Amino acid sequence: MKYFYILSKKEEISKLIERIKREIDYKKQIVDNSWVSCNFEGNGYKYTFGGGDGSFNRMDYIDLCLYLVGSVSYTNRVGEGLEDSISFWEPGIVIPYRYVEYRLKLYMINMELKTALWNLENRDIDCYLFDGSLYSLIIQTHTYGGRVNGEIREDYKEIVEYYKNYKKDIKSEIYEDLSSNKLTPLTDTVRSIEDEKLRIILEQVEYIVLLREVIKNYWDKFVGISKTSKMSIYFKKYNDGTSIFKTLPDMGIFSSIEGTGYSKPVNLADKKEVDYNIYYNIHYLKRFNFDIDELYYQFVRLDSRGGVLNITSLKKLDENFFINLRDISVGGYPYILKRSHEEVKISDRDMEICAKLLKLYDSRDRDIVI
Repeated sequence: MKYFYILSKKEEISKLIERIKREIDYKKQIVDNSWVSCNFEGNGYKYTFGGGDGSFNRMDYIDLCLYLVGSVSYTNRVGEGLEDSISFWEPGIVIPYRYVEYRLKLYMINMELKTALWNLENRDIDCYLFDGSLYSLIIQTHTYGGRVNGEIREDYKEIVEYYKNYKKDIKSEIYEDLSSNKLTPLTDTVRSIEDEKLRIILEQVEYIVLLREVIKNYWDKFVGISKTSKMSIYFKKYNDGTSIFKTLPDMGIFSSIEGTGYSKPVNLADKKEVDYNIYYNIHYLKRFNFDIDELYYQFVRLDSRGGVLNITSLKKLDENFFINLRDISVGGYPYILKRSHEEVKISDRDMEICAKLLKLYDSRDRDIVI
């Protein structure tokens, strides 16, 4: 590489960064109106947390794709150490077909949700921490499969009818699997469908059924924790039109604050607080008899040396919750999620071992010489 091309852009990029920093400072109003400084001192309620993470990887062959999906979870009572909870791993095969990456991602999320549901059903926990945003889970109910790379699939418009026809059987099998400690990404009803297009739709139906069960039954115990967020809810709320930028990530604004504390929550399900697209994304679920009136979005810094976390929850979280969350965190991040993430990773080496155990020695697609 000739680094001259990079150096030639140095001044331009530096000026842009300075503009961004000045804009964050300029939006001090957001901080003044939305941020609550708090040292999180004192004793909380002594919560028992559950938490987990999922992962997937794949190996592409000439005529098939081998995948491995996994999920790991732990429980952690405040003041005590981690305890193993349920974990599950499943290999499988999909044929070379469009949307493979999207499907495998959905398999992983299905397994993560089943892990959460199993813990909420079988462990005495006050809160289950999901690694990610609850808003992202909700918008997944109508972005997956319906529109991929800008292409709208006509057959996907009938998903509501498929949901009505299959939800009862899928729900029943989900609970049957959980009672046997099986966290398979797909139930037998979906897995047995031979028509590939129909099966892809039913994979999404299973996801909707599963998410509905978790939120309907455990709305007050299900909390999303994310290290990243690109949303600009606070910025848009307080933007008076004088900003030089159309949007700035809320994460960037709150990360500029020193010390510990949390932002006042915004209800993403309230059309008075958010724009139409966000409101629509959440209330899209009404067509599945699944309505969400409250979905709170906020930020917290638990450790002055740590980063800011994006929190999403279906009920307002009080200071006691954050005190307890701080007490199970290391460097401002819940250790239960850090440990789950480390344990669940599926490396390429793991995939090679998986292939050998399954005696799969077919030619890889990357081995083809043109």
